[in-house]
Amino acid sequence: MMTSKASSAGAQLGWFLALFSALTASLLLGWFLLSVWDYGFSFWYEFYEIQAHIDKFGPQNRYVHGLELIAPQEHIRLFSEITHAVHHHGLGLAEISFDYRDGEQAMLRAPEVVHLQDVANLIDSLRALLFVCLPVAVLIPVLMIWRGFFPSWPVQFGLVGLVIAGIAAWVALAGAKAVFYQVHIWIFPPDHDWFFYYQDSLMSTLMKAPFLFGGIATVIAVIGMVLFAVYLWCLRLAQKHRS
Repeated sequence: MMTSKASSAGAQLGWFLALFSALTASLLLGWFLLSVWDYGFSFWYEFYEIQAHIDKFGPQNRYVHGLELIAPQEHIRLFSEITHAVHHHGLGLAEISFDYRDGEQAMLRAPEVVHLQDVANLIDSLRALLFVCLPVAVLIPVLMIWRGFFPSWPVQFGLVGLVIAGIAAWVALAGAKAVFYQVHIWIFPPDHDWFFYYQDSLMSTLMKAPFLFGGIATVIAVIGMVLFAVYLWCLRLAQKHRS
């Protein structure tokens, strides 16, 4: 009897590992899928009135000038080039530029390049994490179902729901902005700048940080949850077929 209970507990632990890996993989896939369309920046450009934001803070920049003088299509191009660079190991960040006074103006200052290189390194790590989570999310259920160990869905939904509820409660209680800053503190090297005033950074001005990131994060979460729901549906079908 004790062995049976231990086996059952071990099976449920295995299922939780699979589901948590699937949830993580779903969110990461949402991130990488959205990046293919430059995170929908063309939409957010209008939604967050970024043109007006650039018109206000571009002339106030202490270091680099002229962002407010170029067309919205150029703003969208610059964001696209930043997105491409951070998803390709940071290559080309220092070369991102725009036309200014009959010449080329580098958009990013050295501290911004360093920060975006940190972002590129983070994305490389997340890509590696995705390649770990996907096999775990697939292979554990295949093995479990083949051996006849099925998930206790109330237990699994309770555990996964507890994780999601805990994150949601943290965001609700601390505030999205505070969570955003705290995550930056945890992730990025302590001697690297990651907070930039609009007056010091065309990058922050172009992205209307952190507002843009809130919209992007919401879409990633929605895509991720849809993918996770499809995964759960496939599991239920596999379980029904096996039993």
